Amino acid sequence: MDLLKSIQVFEQVAQQQSFSRAAESLNLVPSAVSRQINELEKWLDIRLINRTTRSLSLTEDGKAYLLKLSDIRAQVTELRRSKTQQQQIKGLIKITAPIMIGQYMLPVALAEFKELHQDVDLAISLMNRKVELVEEGFDLAIRVGHLNDSTMVARNIGNMRFKTVASPHYINTHGMPSTPKDLKNHRCLINTAVTNAKRWSYLIDGKSTVIKVAGCLEVNDSQSLKAFAIANQGIAQLPSFYVDAAVQSGELIEILSDYVPSPLPVNLLYPSQRLLSPTVRALVDYLVPFLNQQKQKW
Repeated sequence: MDLLKSIQVFEQVAQQQSFSRAAESLNLVPSAVSRQINELEKWLDIRLINRTTRSLSLTEDGKAYLLKLSDIRAQVTELRRSKTQQQQIKGLIKITAPIMIGQYMLPVALAEFKELHQDVDLAISLMNRKVELVEEGFDLAIRVGHLNDSTMVARNIGNMRFKTVASPHYINTHGMPSTPKDLKNHRCLINTAVTNAKRWSYLIDGKSTVIKVAGCLEVNDSQSLKAFAIANQGIAQLPSFYVDAAVQSGELIEILSDYVPSPLPVNLLYPSQRLLSPTVRALVDYLVPFLNQQKQKW
């Protein structure tokens, strides 16, 4: 007995209220439909359908079992679909992300994904410029900041908070800025990896305000900026996850904490879901919950 086939036949009979119409929709002869129902009733040891020469109707047991059996068939169908997709999860995925995200969070996430899917190859390009996904052949991108590209699907995976920091020695030597406007009198470490590197955002009187800063040291890497700040070279504005440990250890001091700017959204971008391969879809379905769980670390 093919249990799934019998369930499918039972569903059609219940829907069509007729053996002959169910047979037609399933491309079977009526006798085959009747045999499938008889075998299912025998297997369950209950009567599912009341039959007369002119009509049929589900018994009370039949009504109850129709829901249960339909749910079983749907679950088995989903398992088969998942197995098929799993077999198709292979090939190359090209990913691009800003350097600060790629250095900090992607390695752990992608390493775990690779353990689950050994046949998937990953090509990761860390760069701070905006990438045109389709034109440049990328499958996924992680972007920090507010988006204006409506042609892509965007999934929020967190919000990046920033802190302004300096070493205790620098503060003792040059003084503590009381407001963001005091930064004009200080050496600021400029992160050329970000847009508008010499304009730092702060929340002043409830409004986002841009403060122009200057300095004699410019670097395009956040880790290097943190190292220069620890080495007493100036004030830096960096993502919290880069500096939290140094602040906790006392190597750096957070300053201007009353003016902390609003966090920037972090999104996973990819082309329309209709264009996603099973492999890329598997990575998206893995990364979104994984990175969302890391939000408190951002």
